[in-house]
Amino acid sequence: MTDDEAAGRRAVPLDRYPDPAIGYAVVDGRAVVTGTNNAFETSLGPVGADRPIAEVVERLGVSTDLDSEAFCDLLAADDRATTYVSTDAGEYVARILPPDADGDGYVLFVDGSAVDGGRVASETAGDLGVDRLASILSHDLRNPLDVATARLRAGRETGDDEHFERVERAHDRMERIIEDVLTLTRGSEYVDPEERVDLRAVAESAWSTVDTEAATLTVADGLPVTTADGDRSERLFENLFRNAVEHGDDPEIVVGRLGADGDGFYVADDGPGIPPDERSVVFEPGYSSHDHGTGLGLSIVERIAKAHGWSVAAVEAETGGARVEIRDVRTGDAG
Repeated sequence: MTDDEAAGRRAVPLDRYPDPAIGYAVVDGRAVVTGTNNAFETSLGPVGADRPIAEVVERLGVSTDLDSEAFCDLLAADDRATTYVSTDAGEYVARILPPDADGDGYVLFVDGSAVDGGRVASETAGDLGVDRLASILSHDLRNPLDVATARLRAGRETGDDEHFERVERAHDRMERIIEDVLTLTRGSEYVDPEERVDLRAVAESAWSTVDTEAATLTVADGLPVTTADGDRSERLFENLFRNAVEHGDDPEIVVGRLGADGDGFYVADDGPGIPPDERSVVFEPGYSSHDHGTGLGLSIVERIAKAHGWSVAAVEAETGGARVEIRDVRTGDAG
């Protein structure tokens, strides 16, 4: 990957972003509309293509914490930017992702009803909204649904009961996911970190529910045993594994402890990695470097980690791939 490619826009396709979004291009130094998604038209109104964004903003009654000229200058610049936006439909934080050589730029309108220090809080159902809740459900359910579909086909062809047992396990997992998403979107108080959890066993169980294709997993000895919510911890690993599989070419994935006396664990892969300038935003909802991703996998990881009182960060793995570190994990005996 070239430096230019690494610095490029990383977002889900416009029509799959759950909040209002508008696509734009810079023509003769002026930002013009190339398209909007359904959420934008529903919340803010219809917009015709090829219209100057400055004209659209004025017509829709959108006001920002910048004057209109400065706002348009941001759109025409090459750097990402964030600004507050007020509309008749509510308050938003507008994240500006400039055009790159291969596509349009985006203005993503993130629900600003709960903004903490410039970062949109997203732990409650009110912040997520119905569209995002639906996106999270469809995203996470795809893991066990893919497994169940493949196993059902194999079971019908071979008659091997093992395949049907895996289908049953996948169905059980889907039921737990639905319950998990509903409780997580209501707030961290619905996470119940009161059981002793062997993170090695949790990681291995999560691996069995993900369609891992030809990827491989190594779980290092000495992973912590901690007090946690077992089901939600498993979902954290599922999303990390799926993220690595989606972004790598049959990656080798390693789960290990952070140092001999470390306060947490990591999941690392040997894939393309995460560019340094994107590591601080990969956990935000709607952010993805994969054409078929929803940009919700790592945001779910962060939400589960924070609900446990853990911190999460993306860094570079020793292999040059991505490494997600989970810290502040209160540990007991190693598994």
